[in-house]
Amino acid sequence: MPMNAEINILTIGGGMYVSGRGTDSDGTIIPALLETRRQGLINRLGLVTTSADSAKESRERINNLAKRMGVDSQCEYFPKSGKNERAFLEALEQFNPDAVIVAVPDHLHASVSIPLIEKGIHCLVVKPMATTLAEANAMTEAAKKAGVVAQVEFHKRLDESNLLLRDAVQSGKLGNLLYAVIEYSQKKQIPRDIFRSWAEKTSIFQYLGVHYVDLLQFVTDFRPLRVSAWGQKDYLKNLGVDTWDAMQVVVEWERKDGGQFVSTHITNWIDPDETSAMSDQKINVVGTKGRFQADQKNRGVQIIEDWQGIQDVNPYFSSSWRETINQNLMFNGYGIKSVLQFVKDVQMFKDGEIELETLENVRPSFKVCRISSAVIEAAHQSLNQQNFPVNIKI
Repeated sequence: MPMNAEINILTIGGGMYVSGRGTDSDGTIIPALLETRRQGLINRLGLVTTSADSAKESRERINNLAKRMGVDSQCEYFPKSGKNERAFLEALEQFNPDAVIVAVPDHLHASVSIPLIEKGIHCLVVKPMATTLAEANAMTEAAKKAGVVAQVEFHKRLDESNLLLRDAVQSGKLGNLLYAVIEYSQKKQIPRDIFRSWAEKTSIFQYLGVHYVDLLQFVTDFRPLRVSAWGQKDYLKNLGVDTWDAMQVVVEWERKDGGQFVSTHITNWIDPDETSAMSDQKINVVGTKGRFQADQKNRGVQIIEDWQGIQDVNPYFSSSWRETINQNLMFNGYGIKSVLQFVKDVQMFKDGEIELETLENVRPSFKVCRISSAVIEAAHQSLNQQNFPVNIKI
């Protein structure tokens, strides 16, 4: 059965990940949605920010990008005037979306998504799902009651190198898993400049490190039992931003055979702004029959330019190039695919081609992603309890 191109999508938020605001990039969500438009998968687009000024800036960025991509730039923007922290509710009534993409600060995910879900709107939330297990449970219950597609945009599940890891684990090639070590960091401009207004309401582990908590759960199907965490405050606190520069989190997991698996997550967001990539990330997983290692920064593509210096480029996340015939800009990568996957899932569900239960088990659904929110909450509790282990109850 062919898909019906009748999905109206409203994006809530217009920041760095949506449109590249505050950076020289085009973002991820808008390029992905414009690609869905090129493919005929969606009908109307809408975007909500918290002020008419920021909506205007988003309009300018989207119009410019759509022109370079050779696609229709038509998009409805909210609020129409002034400032309005709850403009998404106004947009809900005026735009009448089938699905929403929620890309607002972490601590607002539950309060923004639940009212929309209760109206029967399908929902994709950027990571993390929520800051606490209670919020995640409330989101999950709302989605279950409304019978909607509800997912978290954990795009690392679609990274080809991580799919190889999952295959190595699920096939038993690595034997019984023993431990994993993850290092993940970003430039200090993220908390210092781009997220400064809300950096104190999140943490580097909650904002960034949670990716690999979800990935390990996706790869292994193990159950997290306990979390211990340590953190350091120095650089950012001296700038008046009271949040952790770095965190080291140890998660104890129960294997399916009852054995113990331990993952160590080393994270920071104070890498030099001059470093060659926005993210520096490595994963090492060790089992009784083998080891899997991936340096997910050094993908083998390096660009050196007078005006920007050395860049280590990840062409597999979100890359763009000019199409050879008409020179239109094209986007691809697992960051783009994660949004397309949600759009296609919603359409298949609307067309009666797939059941919610099936999607919940194979996608980063609210039901599954509650686990990562529970780990986040436990890590913060451990920090506040002098690094003592905190048990996880889901």
